[in-house]
Amino acid sequence: MALARPIFVFFLFAALCCANSIIVNSVDTPLGLQNTLYINENGSNTQLFWVGGINATIDGHARVVWCAQLFVDINLNTTYNSTVDFADTAQLQRVGWMMKNLVQGVTTQLQGAAFQLAIWDIIEDNGDGFNAGAGKVYKSTSTQHPTDTTVLALAAQYEAQSLGKLYEWVPVYHNVTVKGGTPVQELIGPIVNDGGPLSEAPEPRDAGMMLGGLSLIGLAWRRRRRRT
Repeated sequence: MALARPIFVFFLFAALCCANSIIVNSVDTPLGLQNTLYINENGSNTQLFWVGGINATIDGHARVVWCAQLFVDINLNTTYNSTVDFADTAQLQRVGWMMKNLVQGVTTQLQGAAFQLAIWDIIEDNGDGFNAGAGKVYKSTSTQHPTDTTVLALAAQYEAQSLGKLYEWVPVYHNVTVKGGTPVQELIGPIVNDGGPLSEAPEPRDAGMMLGGLSLIGLAWRRRRRRT
């Protein structure tokens, strides 16, 4: 009986952080812009290859995901090993709130590009907007290649709506190469009830009950150890 608690905790965290296979299939053309959006990255005017949703397959389940890191690459038509867990930083949790409450309304290419741009600004710059010189991510300063004004306005709207909002129960995909285990782009997406990894999110009340149950199990285990 002394092993009951460690085994329970092991399987709980194994369920959250087990190794998975993720295939980054293609860009989701209806939900983004390819080779048309310019922004300033760390002060350098840059044409972005893709800004929007990405089609991926996680353990055989098709999902639309979004890049969490602007400055880390990931390749299309490539399989990676992935550890899937919930959002564990304030920035990811703010994006998590967007995934829970806003992503359903993202249905056009401009909205998709703006949604992704807002994610990058939140992750890299804590969502400080897109005025020139504002951190690592801001609107293009090139007169020949300005950032699309509609995309900027929509991205600012997403940031304003998510300000001060947090939600952690969304899947975050921590990806590494199959050979070598080199970290690549982290992806994030909404909860999808498809039977795949983290298909159902525990609500805060349920999570509290789960943690409370762990505490009670730990207390009972300690008492049992003292008696023996």
